[in-house]
Amino acid sequence: MIRRLFQRTKATPEDRRTSAWTRKYLGITPRDIALYHQALRHSSSIPEDRPDLPNNERLEFLGDAILDAIVGSLLFTVYPDKGEGFLTRMRSKLVSRQRLNELARKVDIERVISSNVSRGHETSVPGNALEAVIGALYLDKGFERTRKALEKLISEQYDLSELEKQDQDNKSKLLEWGQKNKRRVAFKITEEKARNGRGKLFLAEALVDGKLMGSGRGNSKKKAEQQAADQAFMKVRAKRRSRGRRKTRDHEGAAAEHPVRPEGHSHSTPSTEAQRAESA
Repeated sequence: MIRRLFQRTKATPEDRRTSAWTRKYLGITPRDIALYHQALRHSSSIPEDRPDLPNNERLEFLGDAILDAIVGSLLFTVYPDKGEGFLTRMRSKLVSRQRLNELARKVDIERVISSNVSRGHETSVPGNALEAVIGALYLDKGFERTRKALEKLISEQYDLSELEKQDQDNKSKLLEWGQKNKRRVAFKITEEKARNGRGKLFLAEALVDGKLMGSGRGNSKKKAEQQAADQAFMKVRAKRRSRGRRKTRDHEGAAAEHPVRPEGHSHSTPSTEAQRAESA
């Protein structure tokens, strides 16, 4: 008891602000507050004289995997009669970078983020931080508690029936097309330093059966993948339309060579018509 009181007196304003945020939006009180501080610490906020401070990238990696598993489990339960393509599409809608940024802002995560990136620009910082928080929550409270917190958060902020009606992104469409047509769709990611020497730049290639179909780049892996998927899916759609037009032309050509005549009408050649005229 005395130890607990002593720990409370040692809490910093940052500790109290972070704990209040997690209680409000995740329904939990952190046991290891340092994990959440790390999850909310963007690399841009680390001072040069404190290179020992860890940023949130490792926790973001972990949170991304946990989020995929929890959302996949949720959709599997909510839609027992839906196939793999539908479930993949719905999961992509819920875990897309745009959706995560949107969800992060709905829960006011920018109030507790430590970042020097300008908030006036569209960035992935809020969504990345939310993924990192999910990773911290998993390490702090375990999978089951994380699952309950996330399912509650999703149900409060989103109507799944409305999400069903929204257009899917091209990465989801490309993956679904690959599953339906037994084609192997994969994404290859490489990393390089940004031109200004600050931050990272990701290069993505969209491969269909090992063949390059699209490429993209961005300051996050998901953004680069989406650009590559946009190119690849446009090519797939163009080829599909081209095949459709070719089939239509072939069908029309065959119909012109062998026209279908109404029943009861005989096929008369020019010579037959001439013979009839002579006999008349």
